[in-house]
Order: sequence, then C-alpha cells, then structure tokens
Amino acid sequence: MRKVAGTLRVPSANMRIVLRQVWRMAHGVCLLLWFSAVAFAQPAPRDSPLENPFPEQRPGFYQAPDTQPIPLPPPGLPPPEPAVMSAPGMPQSAEPATLGDLLFGDDRKTPEDYRSGAFQKISFVNTYLPRLGADGFGTYDVELTSVWGVPLPTKDSPLVITPGFATHWLDGPAGLDIPSQLHEVYTEFRWLPKIGEQFRADIAVQPGYYSAWDGSTVRAVRILGHGAAIYDWTPTFQLVLGCAYLDRPDIELLPIVGFIWKPDENAEYRLVFPTPKISWCIEKSSALLPSDGIHRAPTPHTDYWLYVAGELGGGTWAIRHSDGSSDLMSYSDIRVFMGLENRTIVGLGSHIEIGYVFHRYIRLTSTDDDFDLGDTLMVRAGLTY
Repeated sequence: MRKVAGTLRVPSANMRIVLRQVWRMAHGVCLLLWFSAVAFAQPAPRDSPLENPFPEQRPGFYQAPDTQPIPLPPPGLPPPEPAVMSAPGMPQSAEPATLGDLLFGDDRKTPEDYRSGAFQKISFVNTYLPRLGADGFGTYDVELTSVWGVPLPTKDSPLVITPGFATHWLDGPAGLDIPSQLHEVYTEFRWLPKIGEQFRADIAVQPGYYSAWDGSTVRAVRILGHGAAIYDWTPTFQLVLGCAYLDRPDIELLPIVGFIWKPDENAEYRLVFPTPKISWCIEKSSALLPSDGIHRAPTPHTDYWLYVAGELGGGTWAIRHSDGSSDLMSYSDIRVFMGLENRTIVGLGSHIEIGYVFHRYIRLTSTDDDFDLGDTLMVRAGLTY
C-alpha cells in the first residue's frame, strides 16, 4: 500500500485473494516442515517427552552429549589420553525389565523409544515353514510394521501405535480346499500407564481385517487385545499377570503369566507364557570419545544376543472355497527356536532364527473339525530400523 494525494490506496479484491493464497501456502509449508522435524528427529535431550517412556529402567540411556570443550593443558604438557566411555544403555547395575518384549515374542511391537519424535521404528520380517512330504503344509510369511508413539498424557504413560500389513503364501495341504494366499491389515493401540512406583499396566486393542481378499461374506474384521500388569518385586525380578484375547474360533483367550529375571546386564530370563524367552549377551561394543578436544555423541553401539524362545503361531482368516461358499479358516502351531540378534541404538538391527514347529492343525468353521498337519522346521529373519 502507498499514500497518494493524502489518501490511502486499498488493495484490490484480486490482490487480496493473491495475498491470502500466498499466506496459506507459507503456513502449509511451515506446518509440513514442523511435522517432518518431529517425525524424523534425532535423539534429543533428556527432557524430550518421548525419549524414554521407562526412564527409571534405563539409567543414562538418553542423556545428551556434553557440548562444552575439554580444557586444554598448559603449554609444554602432553595432552591427556582420550577417556574410554561405556556404550549407551550399559547400566552400572542390573536394570529392571520393561514390558516391551512380554507379548508375542518376535519383538516387532516393542515400544523402544530410540527417537525423540513420533516415529520410533520400522520392521520387516520374513518367516518360512517348508512343506515336508507330499501331505505336508508349508507357508511363507512377509510382515511390515512401524511403531509410533505419543505421550498420553505424559511420557510415563505413552500410547504406542503400531500399524502393520502381512501376506501369507500357503503350500498345501493336499485334499483341503483353501486359498493360496491370506492377508491381514491391522493397527494396534497400546497404552502403557505407570501406576505408582512398582506397577505398570499394558493395555492394547488391535482392530484388523483378516481375509483372503476373495469376497468372502463371513466376518473378516476382528478385534484382538490384551491386558497385563507387571510388578517390580525387586530391581531385577518382576511378576507378570494378564490375559490375551485372540478372537479366534479355535483359541479365544490365553493367560499371560510368568516372571522376568535379569540377574545382570548379560542375561535375561523372560519366562512369561505364551512367549517365554531366555537371552544371553555374547558381545558388547563400546565407543571412544574423539581426541580433538570436543565432546560429541558416541557412535551407536551394537550388542549381540543369543536366545532360545517359544511361541504360539497361527491366526484366523475369512476365505471363500472353490464352490463359492464362505468360511473361517484357523491355523495353529507351537514353535520352539533359537536365534541371534543384534540390538543397536538408532541404527539398523537384525535377527535370524531357526526352530521346530509342531502341534499343527487347520480348522474350518463350516465343519468344526481339525485337519492335523505334520511337523516342520522354521526359518525367520528380520530387519529393524
């Protein structure tokens, strides 16, 4: 605007529209940049609301690096030797267990807050069960999940949101009219409130769509969930009690019961049904401070763990037979396996497992009969970032 002959010229209607559009675009760009910064932020100082939902269980895990320069020695004296710093996440004493690995022991739903923003991690897992014999039954599974977290209402009571997608390719069994592929799309909402100094609850609801995507008219939408509580008996020993709702015709409810014992930082005994797991750390890495006079964040460390575990496998899906009739198909098995994993902060983690699968059957709701299957092996591998 400008003054002309003592009057104030008002912008035209078209100019006001242009200015309004420019303002909206600038506002949208600012919002986009802010959301991107929140979602992909690097590890933040300890006051970040999502840096660690269990701060009392991982002392020193998320402390920000000291950015002050190291004082230089007087002239003529040799520089001090660089100090050795222990890797982040290596407590001086045995640390209490978290609820992260209690349920459904493949660790894909572990709320480990490696990042200070909403985005926590993404996982890609492949599982192969070969078809052994002419009457055997084999599967190949691919599952992709991501983990997001927000404080509800504080970091001591986080809400962990896990959307996921999985596809299962079936091989056999002979003589059973079932589709060759099954799919599932789901989102789990998991709340982890802290109650007092020694209790924490684990409450989850997981709506999903489980189907062969062939137009079946039976119930494909299912709602899974679980509720559990953990009690810190001592700093290294916890009791766990709860119940899981699977919403399956063959298995509707499962108890969650057991204990977690961590005698030291190199061993974990998570004997919790239905996913017991015993782990031993076989190698720990460490990081050195740079010798250029400035403190910087240490490079991410990697710990290697060997473990043995067990779990209940399977699920339920809506299918359509070759004659056009709709049905519900349930598959179940028991898996025992051993594995090797590397646990890393912020970087790329991985695991590989090999095991034995038994007590296998398929149940169709239309017949309510169990179709027994032969035993097989299992190979599973996954990447996590």
